[in-house]
Amino acid sequence: MQHSRQNSSCNYQRFIKALFTLIMLSASSEVLIAYSKPSSVTANLISNIRLEISGINSTEISLCDFSQLEEEILARPNLLAIFDITNSLDSEFKISKLCEDNFLIHFVVSDNLVYHNKKTFSLSCSKQILREAFIATLGYFNWTDGIALTTVEKYSDSQLLLNDYSIELFSLSSNSSIQNFVQRDLMNLGSSLFYLFADKNTSLEIQQALMNSKMLASETGILLIGESSYGSTVEGALAVVEKGRELVDSYEKYLSVALSELILILNNISTVDDLWILLSKMCPNHYCFNQFSLINISQGQRKVVGSIVGKKISITSPIIFPGNLEKTPASQKKILYISANDGITNPGSVSVPAIIRHLWGLTLAVKTINTKSDILQNFQLKVNDFDCGVSIYNATFFNNCISKDRNKLGLAHIFSIGTPTAYGEIATLAKLNITIPCVGAINVDPGLSNMTQYPFYTRVSLPSNVLYAQAPLILKVLGWSSVAVLYQNDSLGITAYHYISQTAEKQKIKIVNSLKIIPALLNRDQLKNYTNVIQDIIDSHARMVIYVLNPPLTDYVTELFYDLGIRKGDIFIYSVISAWLSSIGNKDDYTYKRLNIAVPLMTVIQSAFVDEKGRKIHDELYAVHGNNEPTSYSCLYYDATYLIAAALDWTINQGNDYTNPYILQASIRNIKFTGCSGKIYIQKDSNDVQLTSLTIQSNYYNASTDILTAYNVGYFTPTSLQMLAIESPIIYADGTTNKPADFITTRTSCPFDDKLRRRFPKGQGLAFGICFFVVLVTVIATFYIWKKWWNINVEELIKSEEISVEDMIVGATIVVEFFQLLSQGPDIRPLNSFLANIGDALSLDLKNFSKLEDGVFWWFAGSIITLCVLWAIFCVEIIFHLDEKFNRIWFFRELGVIADYSMPILGNLCFIPFISILLEIFVCDHSIGNNWSDSYLSVDCYQFCWQGNHLTFAILSALSLVLYEPLAVFCRPLWQEFQHTLHVKSFPLYLMIKTIIQVMLIVLNKTIKRSNDIAHGFIFSFMILLYLAFVWRFKAYNYGRFNWWHQLSLVGVAWVSCLSTINFLVEGSSFPWVALIIAGWAIIILTGLLVQKKKYPSLLFRKKGKDTSSLFKFAFTFGKKSRTHHLKIEPQTLDLFKS
Repeated sequence: MQHSRQNSSCNYQRFIKALFTLIMLSASSEVLIAYSKPSSVTANLISNIRLEISGINSTEISLCDFSQLEEEILARPNLLAIFDITNSLDSEFKISKLCEDNFLIHFVVSDNLVYHNKKTFSLSCSKQILREAFIATLGYFNWTDGIALTTVEKYSDSQLLLNDYSIELFSLSSNSSIQNFVQRDLMNLGSSLFYLFADKNTSLEIQQALMNSKMLASETGILLIGESSYGSTVEGALAVVEKGRELVDSYEKYLSVALSELILILNNISTVDDLWILLSKMCPNHYCFNQFSLINISQGQRKVVGSIVGKKISITSPIIFPGNLEKTPASQKKILYISANDGITNPGSVSVPAIIRHLWGLTLAVKTINTKSDILQNFQLKVNDFDCGVSIYNATFFNNCISKDRNKLGLAHIFSIGTPTAYGEIATLAKLNITIPCVGAINVDPGLSNMTQYPFYTRVSLPSNVLYAQAPLILKVLGWSSVAVLYQNDSLGITAYHYISQTAEKQKIKIVNSLKIIPALLNRDQLKNYTNVIQDIIDSHARMVIYVLNPPLTDYVTELFYDLGIRKGDIFIYSVISAWLSSIGNKDDYTYKRLNIAVPLMTVIQSAFVDEKGRKIHDELYAVHGNNEPTSYSCLYYDATYLIAAALDWTINQGNDYTNPYILQASIRNIKFTGCSGKIYIQKDSNDVQLTSLTIQSNYYNASTDILTAYNVGYFTPTSLQMLAIESPIIYADGTTNKPADFITTRTSCPFDDKLRRRFPKGQGLAFGICFFVVLVTVIATFYIWKKWWNINVEELIKSEEISVEDMIVGATIVVEFFQLLSQGPDIRPLNSFLANIGDALSLDLKNFSKLEDGVFWWFAGSIITLCVLWAIFCVEIIFHLDEKFNRIWFFRELGVIADYSMPILGNLCFIPFISILLEIFVCDHSIGNNWSDSYLSVDCYQFCWQGNHLTFAILSALSLVLYEPLAVFCRPLWQEFQHTLHVKSFPLYLMIKTIIQVMLIVLNKTIKRSNDIAHGFIFSFMILLYLAFVWRFKAYNYGRFNWWHQLSLVGVAWVSCLSTINFLVEGSSFPWVALIIAGWAIIILTGLLVQKKKYPSLLFRKKGKDTSSLFKFAFTFGKKSRTHHLKIEPQTLDLFKS
């Protein structure tokens, strides 16, 4: 390409018009066409002329070589005119002289009659007239700058037209690559207005190159002069053409139109003088055309929209400019369009106004780029707005939204904040076959990192997995070593937890909760179905809880923590999403719960407003928006917009095609700049921005001003030697900066206000029904088992026997069951806590010894259920003699030994504790609402019933009751039948009755006692007396002394029960009642000893022990000392050792 100056004649096309005119003027004359070099083009033109005028005139048309023109003139007496198509100034001068000498009319096609006589006429416009029409057009549209494109041949003429204007002129040589020139040179000039002065083919090539480079978009203009408009299809283009030639789009069409017009005007001219006179009037200054039409190409048609006469322009029809705009493009820098899904409406017309504050950054970035920036200096950046959904994706909605305005997508596109909308926009663009670089400002889903799957996507926001992956490292630096994690079941949660667990393992941070996952899309009511997950976190006692949750699930989980008893300071939430706290502000119960739990919390977000540039952007946003604090997301929107602009600038400066999405996307991946959030550049192997710095924030709530404020705790830079820079320490729930313990140690209150507590009749009725059903089943099963297998007698112990371990276990049972019965009776704690504690301990009723809240009770219940399973295994071993059948197998031998000693403990001593704890799981007779799930466990008000853990343990408890109780009834007498060293045995009938009595007393304790202490006291006392009467009438054991003390133990229980019941009726000091209990027991014990001495002699004795000291000496010296020091060992001791 080059700038050049060359005088040239008007274009070849103008000559054709002249030729037609001349032919029609010379109806009976001869016309010579003078040429310099013969060509096929000339021959074709003559042939077309003859065809057009056939049947109208008989004019003889001859071609003549310029070198023979003088001879031809002399040889043709009827010659009227000469048409000069030599296109040479020298030839034009000579022909003009010949015409003057021979009284001929000389027609030329030129806008510059350098050599002419008074009968020389140009069938074209003059340069001055064309300039006036061009100036009139520019003046009407107020266009003062732009780029003019012409050919080398037309350069000087074009330069004349452009005088006094800031229009840069480029000429194109015939062998140049116009497309390369447009992309390499024109695109980086930033012009939005173009003027073409070229032949048809060159003009069409230029127009196509401009369209390919997307330089004729909205708010641009293109003006075509004369032949440059031929064949143009550019929507919105304007053209200045001679009046009467508006529809001409080719040489042939031009000739045809000219011929038709001149035939109508000049058909009656017969002499040269008449012709000369007419031409003198039509063609002042010897130029025959001085009026122009303004053409607008719209919808593929050339429409006349105005006329130009001299310097005056008249518009007769509306004009459509490129981009289908009616607004006149201004004289300005070229506009580069990008787009952003920056609306505030989700599908269904649901408004999300909170996003407006995030978009402050986008607006400021565009303003900065267009006014103050050192990038895109020759251009203006403009953002087309799309309102295709903020955080909810609907395929139909998205498709319609993007389809109707797909031409407004521009060079690049910025996504909205939601993950569903990001994936949705990618899918919709692919479906519509739209390839465009896309940038995410606040898209954090890890799946979007995949550059193979999403090659035209990048983001300036860090993916959540990167933020979460740093959590254990940050917490380690802050002094935490144990945490709980709760994540949602989607790609975000699963990926984030994967990184958290990996980093936690490296940093030796323990994740203490077992249940960690809940579905991602839950409402408040649905979340209640996952109470067990939240309860598991509470049961872990972890104070630091990492949320991998999106709003509003963050709100619902926090509220559920409160409902389950967590209070301010019990847990400390770690999140990477700070926006969910913006929902705190409405004065309702939900707000109260969130304020109680989520203040303070810790959020870790991508750093915003970093360093001097970031702070400057912050201050400008703050000032522009009425001293309102900008969000950190507005910083990311600034960077997303600036990333695209910087990539465009780099692409333009490299001379590359910035309209090519592949080239622009490559530039986006390569560009580096300092933005609002620090150094911005995209990683080579992903779509993510490189992590540079994270900001740790906390919050506080000022009740007096009702303002929730976030503040920066510090900055975490993993690549720095000093990873954590503290700006302001965290203020914890206790008002200090002292880090609390990793685990919650004590919690005393229930997870609800006491005023909500109420009796739950439905739960009470269910507990009564279950308990009495257990009694009924026990009676029927016991009677059946006794009748079928154990309706037998036991021999009395009448001779002395050596006491065995088994005998001791039976004796201990009497003592233990005494205290267990006391614990099932009326509450004696007001009278004597020591006795009550013994009974509770032996009954495994530990609520007075340790805190069973927060799921501790489940540990005890789980242990009991496990022991029930072991009990069943021992019963199978005893019943089927597995130790004898598989005597050679060590496991079964040892199992037999363990069963022998464990069964009386598990079957007798543990019967009351096991049944009591298993039934306790069904006691949910208080509630905070009317629903079953509003009731809570009697021993642990933190455990709500019939959901989560409770439902699981209720099922396991029922199965354990079915497994344990019938086997206990059957195996109690069975065990003693297999113990060959057992001398004191229970009568099977007694064991059956004892089972029924114990179950009934447990049921009374779980039902009547909880609602009416007095009624329970009387019923319990009555049943103990019946039990006493039975064992008085029917012996319990085959050994009189054991029978006697068992009867006295029941008397002691009855005595305490009666006194405790009376104490409920009589107000006053507990001391007399305690004294009566002690006195009564003293009398019972003294009576027992006296009667025992006289009536019940001891039939069990101990043998003298063996020399175990010698045995141990022998064992630990392996006989060496005996040989060296002649240690003496009794033979019987040696035999014992050898055995």
